[in-house]
Amino acid sequence: MDPLDPALQSTAVTGVKPILTLAIFAGVGSFFLGALVTAIRKGMKEEGWFKFNQEREDKD
Repeated sequence: MDPLDPALQSTAVTGVKPILTLAIFAGVGSFFLGALVTAIRKGMKEEGWFKFNQEREDKD
């Protein structure tokens, strides 16, 4: 099966380089996703983004 893009015909699609590139981008992406999730959880806890957490603390 021929690729639709003529630029891909001259490059190697298989091998170590695409897997290495995928691993690098997955590592960088997971770092930023983890930082985003951590920031949201910290904001929810410390800044009181949702009022139901404060209501529970007021009852205690």
